[in-house]
Amino acid sequence: MKLVLKIAGGVLVSIVALYYLSFFVTPSITVVNNSGNLIELAKVKLPNSHLDFGSIMKGETNTLHYALTQQGGEYQYTIMLNDNNVISGRCGYVTHSEIHKRVFLYVTPNHKVICE
Repeated sequence: MKLVLKIAGGVLVSIVALYYLSFFVTPSITVVNNSGNLIELAKVKLPNSHLDFGSIMKGETNTLHYALTQQGGEYQYTIMLNDNNVISGRCGYVTHSEIHKRVFLYVTPNHKVICE
């Protein structure tokens, strides 16, 4: 009985470790709202996927992970603020199998987006 519990515990720990490792391995995009306004809608289009960040409060961030399988292309973003300003553009470059890549989109108070 103790052996079964040890095996079950080991399997559970392995599953949890793999789950958290997947977040470390997969690339992500973080939108940082420093605009002083509510972001009503933030979307980023990738060559093989589309990320919808939803609304982001003033001073808050939202991070989404995306699939490793991407064709080459730019990040295309559209951000709608609650004062009816829409910010859209392109930045950075995404390619196939970029393990642990982190991209940050900073929305500034003057309604610009800085990509890092």
